[in-house]
Amino acid sequence: MTPTATKKLAMSKEGDTPPPSNIALAIASLGIVFGDIGTSPLYTLKACFNSSSLGVTPTMESVFGVLSLIFWALLLVLTLKYVTVVLRAQFQGEGGIFAMLSLIKGAEHGKGRALRTGLIFMVAICGAALLYGDGVVTPSISVLSAAEGLESISTRFEDYIVPIALVVLVGLFLWQRIGTQKIAIIFSPIMILWFVAMGVFGLMSIVKTPQILEAVNPAYAIDLFQSQPGRAFILLSLVVLCITGGEALYADLGQFNRRSITIAWCGIVWPSLLLNYFGQGAWLLGQTHAGKWGLPAPETDIGNPFFQIIPDMFSWPMIGLAMLAAIIASQAIITGLFSLTRQAIQVGLLPFMRIVHTSGEKEGQIYLPAVNRAMGAGCILAVLIFLTPEHLAAAYGVAVTTVMTTTTILLAVVARKVWKWPTFGIVPMIIVFLVVDLSFLGANLFKIPDGGWFPLVIAGVMILLMTTWRAGRAALAKQNPEVVEPLADFLSQVPVRKPTRVPGTGVFLTALKDTTPSSLVSLYSRMPVLHERVIILSMVPSPVARLPRSKQLEVEELDHGFCHVEGHHGYLQIPNVPRLLQLARNRGLDIEIDELSYFTRREIVMTGGSSSMWAWRKGLFAWMARNASSMTDVFELPSGQVVEIGLRVDV
Repeated sequence: MTPTATKKLAMSKEGDTPPPSNIALAIASLGIVFGDIGTSPLYTLKACFNSSSLGVTPTMESVFGVLSLIFWALLLVLTLKYVTVVLRAQFQGEGGIFAMLSLIKGAEHGKGRALRTGLIFMVAICGAALLYGDGVVTPSISVLSAAEGLESISTRFEDYIVPIALVVLVGLFLWQRIGTQKIAIIFSPIMILWFVAMGVFGLMSIVKTPQILEAVNPAYAIDLFQSQPGRAFILLSLVVLCITGGEALYADLGQFNRRSITIAWCGIVWPSLLLNYFGQGAWLLGQTHAGKWGLPAPETDIGNPFFQIIPDMFSWPMIGLAMLAAIIASQAIITGLFSLTRQAIQVGLLPFMRIVHTSGEKEGQIYLPAVNRAMGAGCILAVLIFLTPEHLAAAYGVAVTTVMTTTTILLAVVARKVWKWPTFGIVPMIIVFLVVDLSFLGANLFKIPDGGWFPLVIAGVMILLMTTWRAGRAALAKQNPEVVEPLADFLSQVPVRKPTRVPGTGVFLTALKDTTPSSLVSLYSRMPVLHERVIILSMVPSPVARLPRSKQLEVEELDHGFCHVEGHHGYLQIPNVPRLLQLARNRGLDIEIDELSYFTRREIVMTGGSSSMWAWRKGLFAWMARNASSMTDVFELPSGQVVEIGLRVDV
């Protein structure tokens, strides 16, 4: 039996915890899903009008043009593309690139299927790998920006910004082990206050200069491109900061659900963002045209429009709240990558690793220690390399815009192959989405020399790991085909061969109830000896959180001293085989728990095979196989009673 995920068994939810309401999940999602998007007003307009190399000078035309670009980016990319359409593409309640891939694989049939599936696989792998690159940059820039805010309190903090950021990052990743649900309880009230405060202060500024609302007219964005085409195109690499976090929103679908995310976005997040962006724009408009509306004369340095619209009496509380919100912004991408990694394991692109479920209400709320450690190390490295948010901003956007483009490509396939939408409905939608995505991607390519290379390097490493694991498993299956022997055929040969029976009970694990365990086949073919009592055991995961004891076990007596035990466990219940067998003993199965011998098989990958893989990739695959979690760890087997049958396989 392999420790990879098996198909879920639909079972009764009797005894499971009632699911939370969509309103409760929507509130919880504010602290997990929308942190990145919710903190973008802190730096988006400041970057657009303060960047000497990429930004523009604040004039009436540029203010209206930039606000128009932001409005339509939020509408087209986040509201229409992700919230309205992409969130529909879920596989067993999960979202993300690999959820789309699973949907497409299930719908692909007919001639040319292998070629199409291979191309789609590569698109999905590239998109997922780039999300890992963005996942390292997002927490780094958010936390470093929060720490840099201390300089507004005192310049004495200047030399301590990087150490403070590193300490906060370490604490953030150590905190992940407590689980999404508990983090949401802490983060959500802060984010509710954050969104309400942003909306209120933005509205107060809009009331003073209501003319800014005209920026919803796309003609202002078009005019900006007509008057400054080159500058306006480069400006898109900064405007995109307002929509970074959209892909994490989709990846976090399994943590919550589509309805709760939609309620949170339409009910509080999107209105608050629009009010704040337009409030900042109203202030900028007043600064650039003081004579028209009687506001103070424009200054050379506009500062940060986000804080300029806040009344003096609320300045200090908002600085503190902004620091907390910026730290929380890291959470969306972290939890999204946990979900993405689990999906990569399920589709055979990464070796099995330990997955910890952290909620009794949502199966998708998980924690992966190995991923958490790798992300933490990557974020620390990013801070040490770039040192300032300005330098990190150059690395921000390249990866996420590429991911958005791959999502649109996969969305076209899902809409046609899975949803069966008519071509005349798909083509206009995909063209609009691709034009927007490719425009943002093209503008961000100019950032590569200044820092955009960093997430691309991380993406390259992930592409290498995923393609190597997939190619290695395929090579093993081709060169070392596993003979699947039906259990009924094996049992029929026992009285014919009359093997020697030795005292005791042997336990052999298998993935399928009617299949002879590969460890038993390997052992018996070389040493025709059987225990007096042989237990064939299979573990079946259930889509509910917990199963009552009455539904955890099925025992079937077979011929010739054989017995089949089928265990069922909820996703919050550790698949503990000894505990299951103790339950079987309590129900009458004649065994002694301390005298059982557990037999497992572990492949020992050797690199001397004749596969076409390069030697260094064979070595990498062998290293990945050695570091994958063993069945002893997965099923909590007592190490002193485990006999591991090593099978040398060449790749």
